[in-house]
Amino acid sequence: MNNRTGCEDPYLNYVISRRPFGWNFTDPPVFLPFDFEKVDPFYWVSLMETNWKVAFYAAAVYIFVIFGLQNYMKSRPPFELRKLLFIWNLSLGIFSVIGFVRYVPGFLFVLNQPNGFYKSICVKDGMDVPTGFWTLLFAFSKFWELGDTILIVLRKRRLVLIQYYHHVVTMIVVWIVGPLVEPIARWYTVLNFFVHSLMYPYFSLRAIGIRVPVFIANLITFLQLSQMIIGFTVNMTSLYHQQIGNDCVRYPISIQAFSLVYGSFIFLFGKLFYDSVIKSGRRRTEKKLL
Repeated sequence: MNNRTGCEDPYLNYVISRRPFGWNFTDPPVFLPFDFEKVDPFYWVSLMETNWKVAFYAAAVYIFVIFGLQNYMKSRPPFELRKLLFIWNLSLGIFSVIGFVRYVPGFLFVLNQPNGFYKSICVKDGMDVPTGFWTLLFAFSKFWELGDTILIVLRKRRLVLIQYYHHVVTMIVVWIVGPLVEPIARWYTVLNFFVHSLMYPYFSLRAIGIRVPVFIANLITFLQLSQMIIGFTVNMTSLYHQQIGNDCVRYPISIQAFSLVYGSFIFLFGKLFYDSVIKSGRRRTEKKLL
């Protein structure tokens, strides 16, 4: 693999010849980019870097809105919002499926190299244009996902900590460490796309009253917990490589932030898995025995 220079496409020549952020690009690309994927990564990453506080502002507004709405809805009937909920979840599901399909070939390309796992978390190697584009969209989609909780409040469904905590924390951390353009970000992104590509279509079917087998819901909860465990594991693995003297492109603020984030997520999603899968499953079994 080498850097692609002097190629016929002016965009690829511009991006790859400058080796943005120290990355080596695949030659030829794992996936040829669509025209809409040919954005200027320098501009968008610089925009995130200079406007990282936007995530904090958005988080503050988000918390104010959901609890303000919750108080407002106390004396009012819930909104039905079935069609809106269906469209909302379906759109996020389609976005996640496309993101996963476009992202996973480059991810697997790196994993299949010699020392692929190490390279996937520590080495700025194996970038292509679709991967870069969908990583950017992943970061911006964290604002879009805030609408999930607003729909919960408007429908007067029970609002629990995990629903708004993980939205706020994920958005803030992604916008703080995103401009560092670390190799390990590919793990966080592909895992998120994969789980959401199943979770949001499931929610869209539930929104229009389609009964989905219980094991599908349990599987999604299991995958959510697995996502957090894997995220925590790769984060700690990169720290281990640094501790034993291997080159690993990680920054202390990122390692610390994701240790806190994934550690808290393991606890919250572990409790969710226990309550909704293990505990409720035990109750169903006990009912059958009575």
